Amino acid sequence: DFYEPRMAGRVFREKGRLNLNLFWESNYAKKLSWGGNISTGMGGVFQKKRFDYRLFGKIRFNSKFSIDHQVNTEHSTNQAGYAATVGDTVFFSRRNLRTVENVLSLKYNFTNRMGLSVRGRHYWSKVDPKQFYVLDKYGDLQTPTHPFTENVNQNYNFMSVDMVYTWQFAQGSFINIVWKNIAESFNRDFEKNYVKNLGKTVDGPQFNSLSLRVIYFIDYLTMKKRIKSKNGNS
Repeated sequence: DFYEPRMAGRVFREKGRLNLNLFWESNYAKKLSWGGNISTGMGGVFQKKRFDYRLFGKIRFNSKFSIDHQVNTEHSTNQAGYAATVGDTVFFSRRNLRTVENVLSLKYNFTNRMGLSVRGRHYWSKVDPKQFYVLDKYGDLQTPTHPFTENVNQNYNFMSVDMVYTWQFAQGSFINIVWKNIAESFNRDFEKNYVKNLGKTVDGPQFNSLSLRVIYFIDYLTMKKRIKSKNGNS
């Protein structure tokens, strides 16, 4: 692995892993459709155990309005990963990783040329180091000479809301009005309760933006013919 050490010229030698994935989906043509996948695996330097799952569903109330939601989770124990860099020394950790992602989307079509869509996404990741190691020049992990005591816990949140209004006012021509709201937080203290964690993210600093984009399609051949026609009539 040339990327996990996060230092040019350094590598991490990971061991083989075994993964198993199961997928299922229902009929998307129906008003209510759903599906998901389960993934599990084991292996690596510390015999990591991983269990992930994804569930998604969609409700089409009619030809104009639909709602879909998906949740993705990942839970890994004894994962090997980068922890910190002190001078020329790269520290790795045997750690537990937990992530949860929720995505909710709503779509409403006023006409076949005009619609409104709203998408909200919240991503929460927790990295809990259990034991630290030093990455040697060969890419293997060694017990450090001096204990590493720095707090490198990671509690990361990212939340975004996107609302897009689209109007196709002519063939190949669109007006898009986009509103974006973004909130992000990172700290070293863990929060166990999902609702409280989400509330802290919402109460934190946020970035809002509003943009207008106009795309106008010009048919060069049609314009050329019209110009020639006008010049010929004159």
